[in-house]
Amino acid sequence: MSELLAAENDAREKSLGVLASPVYRIESAEDVDRLGRLTQSYQLVEGTVLSVGEGAGRVYLNFDRDWKSDFTVTVARKDVSAFTAVGVDLKALAGKRVRVRGWIIWRNGPMIEATHPEQVEVLADDPKGDKPKPRPQQESGPAIAL
Repeated sequence: MSELLAAENDAREKSLGVLASPVYRIESAEDVDRLGRLTQSYQLVEGTVLSVGEGAGRVYLNFDRDWKSDFTVTVARKDVSAFTAVGVDLKALAGKRVRVRGWIIWRNGPMIEATHPEQVEVLADDPKGDKPKPRPQQESGPAIAL
């Protein structure tokens, strides 16, 4: 899988083939309004995980403070072992930049349900040190210490 991701990144950087099209651009996890307009479509979304929580048989990767409106990635508890088997520790992703692939649905904000570890790519830290700019919120959501 790493070879495929490296080839994809190379093609994207060089604007080769379909990856030159804006249709295949990487969306920002911070742009909740745009992601909301992209529901029911397959997208690549990138951002820094602000917190990781658990509840209702799922692990939640939250990309902002308000889990009721931010972009979120969920993984069913039954699928967590597949991620662990390939070295993706979901519970350790807080503060990490990730790129997620999947169908965007709307559930308390735009969400991708990750069922396979290939959907979650852990990226190197942003060399510019950019962090998501959280919107002011009242609630912190289900970020439960793991």
